[in-house]
Amino acid sequence: MRRMLLGEMVLDHQRLFRGILTLVFMLLVVSNGWYVYSRSLSLSDQYAHRAVAGLRQHFEKISGFIDTIQAEAVRELQWNEPPRDVDGQLSALRAVPGSNYFSLDQLPPPLSHQQIGNLTGLVLPGKPEPSRQREMAVALGLAPMLTAAYRNLDDHGVAWVYYVSRQQFIYLYPFAPAADYHYTLATPNGVFWRMALPEANPAGRRFITPVYIDQAGKGAMLTIGQPIVAGGHFYGALYMDVGVPTLHQLLGSAGEVLGKLYLLNAQNQIVAANTEEALPQENLLRLPVMADYRAGPTAHVKVFAVGDSGMRVLHYLPNEVLALEIAKGTAPGIVAALLLWLALALLNRTWVLNRELRRLSEHDALTGALNHRAFQAVLSQLYQGYHETGEMFALVMVDLDHFKRINDTFGHAVGDEVLKVLVRLARRMLRSQDLVARLGGEEFVLVLPATELRDAMKAAVRLRLQLERLNWAKLGLPDKVTASMGCAVVLASDSKAGAVLKRADDAMYRAKQEGRNRVCVDLQGQPPGVE
Repeated sequence: MRRMLLGEMVLDHQRLFRGILTLVFMLLVVSNGWYVYSRSLSLSDQYAHRAVAGLRQHFEKISGFIDTIQAEAVRELQWNEPPRDVDGQLSALRAVPGSNYFSLDQLPPPLSHQQIGNLTGLVLPGKPEPSRQREMAVALGLAPMLTAAYRNLDDHGVAWVYYVSRQQFIYLYPFAPAADYHYTLATPNGVFWRMALPEANPAGRRFITPVYIDQAGKGAMLTIGQPIVAGGHFYGALYMDVGVPTLHQLLGSAGEVLGKLYLLNAQNQIVAANTEEALPQENLLRLPVMADYRAGPTAHVKVFAVGDSGMRVLHYLPNEVLALEIAKGTAPGIVAALLLWLALALLNRTWVLNRELRRLSEHDALTGALNHRAFQAVLSQLYQGYHETGEMFALVMVDLDHFKRINDTFGHAVGDEVLKVLVRLARRMLRSQDLVARLGGEEFVLVLPATELRDAMKAAVRLRLQLERLNWAKLGLPDKVTASMGCAVVLASDSKAGAVLKRADDAMYRAKQEGRNRVCVDLQGQPPGVE
């Protein structure tokens, strides 16, 4: 009995010893693996940051030229006298026989198309408008600056520099014969023009178009556009077309990055990558790699902003690529144990990154509120839940009063801060289950699940009063900031989810019409009440 107990004790000690050895072995494996893992990620991040820095400098240099030309264009358009040194060029404009457009295909000596591009436009009936002639003179007066910009930005992939006017003409450099490219009736239908219009871009912000194929045969490119507004009047827009191959080269020159670098625009479209394979110009979340990523954490993902260009660099590092790099730096006998441990770390890390990627796709980049797409999904769920369980919900439309005046008077930076303050205040005052969404501009909607109309009205009133009481002087605003709000709840008669939003929107507009800074409610067909 004694020997058996002793044998059991020896056996227990052996087990303990093996356990300690196993623990030491695992600690060595883990420490070695962690070192290789951290070093690989650190080097990849360094290369990614290098690529982002190169792209940021690339776009900043282009933006610098755009800023200079924009300032000169605005100054000339506000000046009473048109440029005098372009009269010869204006007189050289000729209607193209058998067409509805004119061009500057033939320049008066000693000028050449090395210095001057082409100006084409529609031949309009009647006597030429002086304002149109003057604006064409201004565009031709900008020719030296556009020429200098093109030549200085040649290594930046700038293929075209041009000005498009609302008065149906275009000045284009370098020169392209009108037979190859000229202003047509279809020009205003282009995305580059629609994105510049005040209806789509009331703040006149600089923008970057999705990728497209150049009509003049220079391949895939994107356009950087800047609306030209002088004296409160929209004249047209200044553009620079940037070839996509240059952006590919910038990403590829960052070094041997583990995984892939994707350059994304504001529409989540892949613009360029550090890969030789052809890229589908699709929404990022529709790509197969992103579909796999949503289904399960399969990659290390980081997103970097490219300055204030609105572009982002996504570093996509599949787990298998990272695991292979780790395996190369560790002893063959411990690879299996190391990969097992790393799988857990990568699972957690990539799950967090996956959640962040989803958050970025569902939230407004400026305020952090839900974006329009995410709001529509939430609204559909609540509407379906109401018909299945009868649970009420309410919507409160919120529109900041005189917000355009704030932007015009104090600048867009102050206006952006006002929007952020509103969202933070709403989140602080609402319940944890309530949501705030931005529909666009200064329009927001509060989503209040399990809420009756009276409670929705009370919540809106509290928010309105608190917004009015804030100390807006910290932002340099002399007056208080107010909002008009409209409340509505779902009704059995609503044939679709959007009906609730429509009634809340109507109530909000009544609040606007009745003097602003108030809350109006939709009383289910009864006369509306006003706070």
